[in-house]
Amino acid sequence: MKNIFKIIIISCISIVFAQNLLFADGGLVAFYKLGNQKGSIEDLESKISIALKSENFEIIGCYHPAKDTNLLVITFTRQDLIALTLKIGNNSIMAGIMRIGLIQTNDSVEISLLNPEYLFYAYLRDETQKFEIELNQISLDIKSSLFEIGNDFKPFITSSLTENELKEYRFLVHNPKFTDAVSIMEFDSFEHGVEIIQKNLQARKDETYKVYEMVFKDKKIAIFGIGLQDSRTGEANFLEKLGKSHLAALPYELVLVDKKATMLHGKFWFPLYWSDLSMSEYRKIYKTPRDIEETMKSITR
Repeated sequence: MKNIFKIIIISCISIVFAQNLLFADGGLVAFYKLGNQKGSIEDLESKISIALKSENFEIIGCYHPAKDTNLLVITFTRQDLIALTLKIGNNSIMAGIMRIGLIQTNDSVEISLLNPEYLFYAYLRDETQKFEIELNQISLDIKSSLFEIGNDFKPFITSSLTENELKEYRFLVHNPKFTDAVSIMEFDSFEHGVEIIQKNLQARKDETYKVYEMVFKDKKIAIFGIGLQDSRTGEANFLEKLGKSHLAALPYELVLVDKKATMLHGKFWFPLYWSDLSMSEYRKIYKTPRDIEETMKSITR
């Protein structure tokens, strides 16, 4: 009976996505609006947790960006996705973290989902085709698990990026790409790096907040999802300037591979997730990438 129900949901999802191609230009959008639900963020968080567990996804962290209780980001993953990204290695682990954004307005909550395919092509690039069957199934399982929570799956904006554009994405000609990660710190050892970062996040140094951490000692890879809660330089600052609808881009991440800690450059990260970013909006946050880099350096010392 469960399999029949899932087949029906998959068919519905296919129809919805076919219809939504009319709203996009044929590429991939960063986020989908799943819909709105009456009630509170807390109630909806519980429903989402149950829904994700139905497809064996695990919530690894939640938080209120900018310390705003009307905003919530839920991060989740699944073991097969993590295993696949670890097989690829290096910063590919970032493609293993999925996100849902919730925005409370009065008695209604807007639900958004970071598009798994968008993330895979941006972060795994050519490796996406090698694992196409597995990644497609993971993406489908995410959408089917959330179908009863919200089933609009409408893009926020009509602009999108093709698979090839995502693989080589950069906002401007001289801007960094995914492979141009910012070197934050090199430690004496992987274990020492994990210890320092954990200690600083526990102390909430520079108003950081640990949303999640995943440490793979055998691979010497660790990833930390970090809330940036300084009101002057963090999320409160850039969400006010760019808008909150792309909330599911958060949190920012720090990756440790062996002894080296890196982060994606803000000049890559912001335009990737705010893909409708205008030049005037881009100029409003010109200091933000440097501010985030300084915060990340602070928690590695």
